Amino acid sequence: MKMNPKNKWINMAAVVFATCLFTMSCEKKFTDPPILGEPDIVANITIKDVKARYTSGVPVAITDDAVIEGVVSCDDKSGNYYQQIAIQDATGGVLLRLAGNNHFNNYPVGRKVYVKLKGLYLGQYSGTLQFGGGVDTPYMNQGGVTLLAVNLQPQHIIKGALNQPIIPQVVNVSQLTTNLQDKYVSTVIKLEGFEFASGELGKNYAGDNQSGNRIIQGCTTPTTNKITLRTSNYSNFATVRVAQGNGDIIGVYSFFGSTKQFTIRDTTDVRFYGPRCPTAAGNGSINLSASPVTIDFDNIGTSSLPAGVYVKQDATSLDLGNEGTVYNGNFNTGTAWNQTSLGFKNYASATGLTSTATSTVQNASTNRALGFRQTGTAGSGGDPGAAFAFQLANTTGKSNLQLEFKLQSLDASAAIARTATWRVDYGVGQSPAAFSTVATSPALITTTFGTFSNTTVTVNFGSALNNISQPIWIRIVALTGTSGGGNRPSTGIDDVKFSWN
Repeated sequence: MKMNPKNKWINMAAVVFATCLFTMSCEKKFTDPPILGEPDIVANITIKDVKARYTSGVPVAITDDAVIEGVVSCDDKSGNYYQQIAIQDATGGVLLRLAGNNHFNNYPVGRKVYVKLKGLYLGQYSGTLQFGGGVDTPYMNQGGVTLLAVNLQPQHIIKGALNQPIIPQVVNVSQLTTNLQDKYVSTVIKLEGFEFASGELGKNYAGDNQSGNRIIQGCTTPTTNKITLRTSNYSNFATVRVAQGNGDIIGVYSFFGSTKQFTIRDTTDVRFYGPRCPTAAGNGSINLSASPVTIDFDNIGTSSLPAGVYVKQDATSLDLGNEGTVYNGNFNTGTAWNQTSLGFKNYASATGLTSTATSTVQNASTNRALGFRQTGTAGSGGDPGAAFAFQLANTTGKSNLQLEFKLQSLDASAAIARTATWRVDYGVGQSPAAFSTVATSPALITTTFGTFSNTTVTVNFGSALNNISQPIWIRIVALTGTSGGGNRPSTGIDDVKFSWN
């Protein structure tokens, strides 16, 4: 029977429609979840064993069907890695040099990957082994390799499961070497009880125009128990101030020549939440156990600073300040009021003495004060920026905190000269982002060269510091430069008292 042309067109349309439905149902949508599970590939060599193929000089071409597997330990999400990722297995780690950027979208930290090495080259960058797409001819004899082209990356790097656990290995710096085959290179490690060296505390992780090389160190033998924290100035935390406390730090180990280096993925790898190592410039914190807590400095010559008392320089309204200069490196010996060198010092307290007390009388006094002599040395003389700082462990369950102390102007050996203006402020947290000034009584507190005074200062914090579970810093600080001309004063504090309800 001959088909009616009208029916023929209807039947053809139905077929086309059905075909379209079938095609659309089989096509993967962008909203579909990623394929789960492992790809159909198996590693046949460990990272350690394949790294052993390179010893020195010209990069080694991988000509066999070697396949490694590893978990991404560092990606480029924060910008601290650029055009490279690190992967590790149970035997070690290695870098993959990759053209392009935003590799964390494909190879985020925690993703298992399989790398087909045939056609790649194994070389080094000043000691750290890495795979690349070719030989970097200008640096061929130093082991230089080029970036693996974007279009070749899917052929060599096969994606595996996400969110694979990476447990940092706890190590000591002494275990880390600068050997090509060091098992910790390009793996995630943890250093415990570390902190930034005192000279780094006023710095950011990196500079505006150059990478940062910041020293982190342990409390024991810090001259050798230290490593360089390397941070790119293109990282998204480059301009963040380094952490001020002490604790654990997690990151990826590498080395450059003979320099051991440590790289964090982002600032969450830095867990410096505790008090810093004990030094002459302060340690520990003040526990508000029973009101009042009183602090004097009568034992400063034998026991150094009481726990929770710190001395700082370069302090600002936004920065706690750097570790202060302690005259002669310790407080063991008393210093005369008219000694003009820069530094925090062990002075005789003004209490019970007069302005004419000789150095012999001062040294014999058992009533001691913590003091500071400012100088005009640019950037380090404490004018401005000198601070007597107190770290309270917390104020949990406490209210209406109050402070009392004696502020002493000690050097009256000549005519009146410069005046230093002091204030009291506070900041919350181990590394406060800002400090708030509070009213004092008397309202204006100063010390002046040529004037001998012993002023009792009181401060009521009201409800500002009630029931805070974090550490609290309270400072007696000179945030503005001295006024007038001539010599700067010798300033002391004594008989500090914290009370509360």
